[in-house]
Amino acid sequence: MSKIISLTGDLGSGKSTVSAILCKTLDYQYIYTGQIQRKIAERYSMTTNELNVYAETHPEIDREIDDTFKSLVDSKDLIVDSRLAWFFIPDSFKVFLKTNIVVSAQRISGDKERLNENYCSIQEAALKIIERKKSEIKRYKLYYNVDCLDFTNYNLIIDTTEISPDEVCQIILAEYREFCRQGSVYKSKALVSPKNLYPTKEHDSSNVVEVINCDSFDYILCGHSIVADGIKEKHRLLSVVYKNNPQQQMNPDKGLLKKWQSTNNFTYLIEP
Repeated sequence: MSKIISLTGDLGSGKSTVSAILCKTLDYQYIYTGQIQRKIAERYSMTTNELNVYAETHPEIDREIDDTFKSLVDSKDLIVDSRLAWFFIPDSFKVFLKTNIVVSAQRISGDKERLNENYCSIQEAALKIIERKKSEIKRYKLYYNVDCLDFTNYNLIIDTTEISPDEVCQIILAEYREFCRQGSVYKSKALVSPKNLYPTKEHDSSNVVEVINCDSFDYILCGHSIVADGIKEKHRLLSVVYKNNPQQQMNPDKGLLKKWQSTNNFTYLIEP
């Protein structure tokens, strides 16, 4: 069993903070590629967003980063923070951290370490996040034929919108121990904020919440009543099952979204 936790996820989801806590708790080494990417960007006198666009036509940029991870397959006792670590280290415990894009933008705007990523507003930061995500998805699909937003690729998905880094780490550590104990029979888990799930109908009687991610938004396929109860009972996390259908397009019903928020007495941070 590979003793490696591969960590990826949304910008501003807390990957760096969580990785640092995990390394201290487990006494693991930390491999952090975001820092490598920024150093490359500085070498090219670019922002990271500009480097992402540049890399779409210059594969040597990704190769420089990715070759680092290909060499880690036989390593152990590592926390690897990288977009494609789960792909290059397939036996690792694969974790994806999600967060609401508005919260992501707020966190990034207040991150003093991202000195070359200056934003005038939260809205601009959110737009840049979407732009960067689309660029990365396009590039990885082209070079490796993988979809980083196919959540069936991961062992554990956690929405960090409403929980602290310490709480995130507690969940990861508990599940990592189960993963190491159970091996191939370990069942993947996804825990998301019910306030980040968007309805496709008013209600249904399913006892399982199934969702699909489309254009960075999670839509409820079934389990609407469970999600509604979770919102009303102020649950910060809800267990869901992700379904992957790259061809499926979602057309959010603005009237349904308005009624859903009114019925459940809350307001989305952002609507699709």
